[in-house]
Amino acid sequence: MRRMLGVVLTALLVLSAPVWAWATNGMNMIGTGAVSSGMGGADVAVPAGCTAIAGNPAQLATTCNRVVSVGGAFLNPQMEVTMPGQSGVDNEFQLFPLPFAGYAQRIGTSRWSVGVGIFAQGGMGVDFNNVKNFMGNDDSLYSQVAFMRLAPTVAYNVTDKLTLGLTAFAGYATIDYDFFPRGVQGQHVTGLSSYTIAGRFGANYQINDQWAVGATYTTESSLDFDGGEMRFNFGPGLGQVTYRDVKMDDFTWPRQVEVGVSFKPGPKWLLAFDVSWVNWAAAIKTVTVTASNPNVAVPAGYDTLTIPFVMDWKDQFVFALGAQYEINDMWTVRAGYNYGQNPVPDNTLNPLFPAIVEHHLTAGFTFTYQDWDFDFALEHGFSNDQTNNGAPSSTNPFAGTEVSHYQDTVHIMVSYRF
Repeated sequence: MRRMLGVVLTALLVLSAPVWAWATNGMNMIGTGAVSSGMGGADVAVPAGCTAIAGNPAQLATTCNRVVSVGGAFLNPQMEVTMPGQSGVDNEFQLFPLPFAGYAQRIGTSRWSVGVGIFAQGGMGVDFNNVKNFMGNDDSLYSQVAFMRLAPTVAYNVTDKLTLGLTAFAGYATIDYDFFPRGVQGQHVTGLSSYTIAGRFGANYQINDQWAVGATYTTESSLDFDGGEMRFNFGPGLGQVTYRDVKMDDFTWPRQVEVGVSFKPGPKWLLAFDVSWVNWAAAIKTVTVTASNPNVAVPAGYDTLTIPFVMDWKDQFVFALGAQYEINDMWTVRAGYNYGQNPVPDNTLNPLFPAIVEHHLTAGFTFTYQDWDFDFALEHGFSNDQTNNGAPSSTNPFAGTEVSHYQDTVHIMVSYRF
């Protein structure tokens, strides 16, 4: 079963590659699907159809008899890194597809609804060429963190007002990175991957025709990366050595708690507000890369390399506000705002893993034709600048480095109800 799951998730990751993203609530997307994203990610207490697979699973019970949804997002990050005493360098052009596909249905006339989906949870990625390394020579900084999830989901209408839901997440993640590979002690790492499982519990309570409240709890996903390879540059003499067994420890996708409320001030209006707590402080502390099994003889003590990345991320609060207005039976428009506190401390900022964007504005619409829904949303993550103000050390090589980052994302979704 584990082998079959790995084959399925790997195939989906390859078919949708590259799915790594500059996700902007830490490493998470602000929302999944054009409806959620169009409302700034405020979706915990909002009917969601298939996208409840990636949001509040209790909202799966708001779907019709059967619905299938296919879509995703296209993300374009813009970033600049400025090393101490150097001019700024822009990242290479990147356009990342972030897929989503889901199916959901109610079981006959019962209180049960079920669904399954596959989607990109989030990640990070940079691509800087011709940036000066610590020796003053042209080099590169590159990283890709990708995380896909397969999500079978079930929801149950306890009463006409209370609905509960449960999602089981089977995840597959990959990491590659270049850390000044042409310089002394430079690293080129490929092929790190990990399977993981997690769960999400959700609830929704319809207080009356106007007010609803919802909540979710998501468990952490421990990611034990292995199967990688590292090319380590020892400089003059030994040169570049390939270590054939590489693993990464203490990299975790965090647990999360969300609560939300929705309000209908009129028959055509829907307003929503969510607050989330993301436990990055327990998930991303010191990430350790261990490399062993070199392809050539190395001096004593270098058979195994242990490389720490001290990150010490902070817990994050996310606030999402969204509005929706039904113009008529065919057109619905949305707008939203999302603020996620920057979880990256100033003294450990690393341009390989800079999840620093905080403010987002979104807008979108749905066009409905018979049994079809066509959803669209635009998301802009405003520029944020941050400088590493920590003391230079072997575990803080980027002291004095400044990073600037903003991004734009287009979300699209097509759903068929039957």
